[in-house]
Amino acid sequence: MKICFCLHNHQPVGNFDHVMDSAYRDCYLPMLETLENHLDISSGIHISGTLLEWLDINHPDYIERTGELCRMGRMELLTSGRYEPILTVFRRFDIVQQIKDYSDTLAKLSGRRPDGLWLTERVWEPQLPSILAEAAVSWAVVDDIHLKRAGASGMDLFRPCITEDSGKVLRLLGSNQELRYRIPFSPVESVMENLREMHDAGANMVFYGDDGEKFGVWPGTHKLCYEDRWLDRFFSEVESADWLDSILPSAAARTEAAGPFYIPASSYTEMGEWTLHGSQRDEYDKLRELLDAHGLSVDTKVGGFWRNFLSVYPESKELQGRILCAESLVRKSENTEALHHFWRSQCNCAFWHGVFGGIYLPHLREAVWKELHKAEWKALQAVNGFPLVLSADINADGFNESIIVTPTQSLLIHPERGLTVSELTFMHPDGEPVPLGHTLSRQSEEYHKFMPGAGSDGTTKTIHEEMESKEDGLAERVTIDRWRRVCFSDLVMSSSVHSGSWRKSAPEITHFQKPAVSSSSRISDSAVSYSGEFAEGELRIKKRLVADLKKSMIKIRTKYFVLPGDRAGMEICLNLMTGNSPDRYYRVDSGENHLMSVEGEFHGKRIEVFDCWRKVKTTIVMNRKSEIWVTVLDSVNRSESGYERVHQGAAFYIWANADDTGTFNLEIHVLMEVLNDT
Repeated sequence: MKICFCLHNHQPVGNFDHVMDSAYRDCYLPMLETLENHLDISSGIHISGTLLEWLDINHPDYIERTGELCRMGRMELLTSGRYEPILTVFRRFDIVQQIKDYSDTLAKLSGRRPDGLWLTERVWEPQLPSILAEAAVSWAVVDDIHLKRAGASGMDLFRPCITEDSGKVLRLLGSNQELRYRIPFSPVESVMENLREMHDAGANMVFYGDDGEKFGVWPGTHKLCYEDRWLDRFFSEVESADWLDSILPSAAARTEAAGPFYIPASSYTEMGEWTLHGSQRDEYDKLRELLDAHGLSVDTKVGGFWRNFLSVYPESKELQGRILCAESLVRKSENTEALHHFWRSQCNCAFWHGVFGGIYLPHLREAVWKELHKAEWKALQAVNGFPLVLSADINADGFNESIIVTPTQSLLIHPERGLTVSELTFMHPDGEPVPLGHTLSRQSEEYHKFMPGAGSDGTTKTIHEEMESKEDGLAERVTIDRWRRVCFSDLVMSSSVHSGSWRKSAPEITHFQKPAVSSSSRISDSAVSYSGEFAEGELRIKKRLVADLKKSMIKIRTKYFVLPGDRAGMEICLNLMTGNSPDRYYRVDSGENHLMSVEGEFHGKRIEVFDCWRKVKTTIVMNRKSEIWVTVLDSVNRSESGYERVHQGAAFYIWANADDTGTFNLEIHVLMEVLNDT
């Protein structure tokens, strides 16, 4: 029986250097050394563009050794979108160019242009065969679950399967689910018995493709794979088995194929489950329990569709929409640096969430937004296009948003969502972007109701098993935001509502993030202004927002028409990436410095927010002395190492009580500027 091994090594754009160093030391290097020592093991490997560029800078010897294995015919490289985008959510032309560009890079490294592709997160949509044909890809890796959903069964799962779109044929290698779940968590002897059973049943070829990080990065796996020599012992067993023959993926793809099969839009089973939220997930879990009770196969439980993440997380959809909107500008500029920043902004990891932290990790979100801002800034420089002011339905909600990009700031304004701002970025004079308003609104996750207590038994587990909690009391910290925690949200509440209700986004608080009763806009040489009237029942506001085209300044004025004595004001949310670092703090009216994680209640006219790490000072000035409430925006989510609390920003609620007529005027100026070393 032929056996084919294929590994996928990837690190997200923006990941910390120490994390990548640890992954290299614990996984990538010992894995390569193990492969070098087993002369009869052939393997395919996919290295994402982000990781490849990091390795080229930090460990060029790794690249040389990988290239040597390829030239010896013992290893081959797989291509992909350069920085691991989900292929089907960006434009066809762009994806094709990315794959071709990355294939050129890999050909220089290995001496052979790859014709096989590692499918990012195994996210499949039926149009992929014709897209990949344009990029000169003839075969791709999926999971066997994809093939089963298309009707493949029996021995067809132990050979390549053919699919097509618009007459363009693509061969698929389906990674065996049983092996994926066993390797490296089951004893070597058990895995070999499993392979022998496949052989004795008549299988001609079995394909194994999975994340390389399972062999050293996942909790407990470095000790298991290298100190306890699991991987070395497994390869030795394969080499000594006269009924097994290790082959390269391209050779596996050329063997006799089955099909054609037509795969519905899908990914691996867990991904399909992670895309489901709310009542959808409840119905799915009930169906799964029913199927399990009747002994029916897990293969019938498809779950959801990857694009659902764009619906569940508005921050994800906005980023994708901004990327799509920026493409024509980047192309027009013909600037290679801008293009590569643009491609890096498409890295999938910050768009979704499952076991890994994903969109909940601020440094990953910041990284892809910075790449997009750099792409636009360089492109606008190249075409002398500042300022950029355009209107488009970025988030596909049926209303146009406004994008403003100047040499000093980038804004995404929502005229039909209460004239709020969800993208607030300061541009340093050298073009280095600092995303400040890119907070994440917190929502209910399925796993919140299953959160365990603290503690771990230290054993090696697959990351799909139950997670441990990193601190006590996390369940009590879960907060679900009823409105988006962005900049310049107008909130109204009874004077009896206390600050704790605001912190918890309580239902007795009224927000105005909704379509305008009336609206208008005006652009001049120096500014763009927006006006809108918004209503919720008997409550009403009139609002005006002015975005400066010369300076990093925004002016907002709201007139509130509410009940006499009501508390009315504006919420501004900023994300300085961490709440506990002493180099990031705020103060009111030049008073005491407070860390971003420090909540409080103040009375003042001026708020200064200092980000000494990214060298930006944000000043919020009110037209009158106001009450100021401050709260920390911490999410409670899971990662591969357990349930954790993650800082998503801080919210400042600036308010006063309406007078006897039920009116109140609030004017706020926000200025971002370079923070010089002191």
